[in-house]
Amino acid sequence: MAYLTKKQERERFIDEFLQRLREAPPGTRVYMRVGDVFRDADVVSIDELRAAREAALVRDHDDNEGEDTCR
Repeated sequence: MAYLTKKQERERFIDEFLQRLREAPPGTRVYMRVGDVFRDADVVSIDELRAAREAALVRDHDDNEGEDTCR
């Protein structure tokens, strides 16, 4: 019995899911059991991502305030 790495399991899962999507009639929902295929994936809070993005925009804006943009 061959064992797959997590990456191989994910790739196989995504391939199978996409195949089912292609075969399904338009408007049909496609369900698949995920199991632990994505167990080791990074879980990130969307609020943390938004806060980091806003902080980066503010920093970028502050850095560009002293520059002459009329070239």
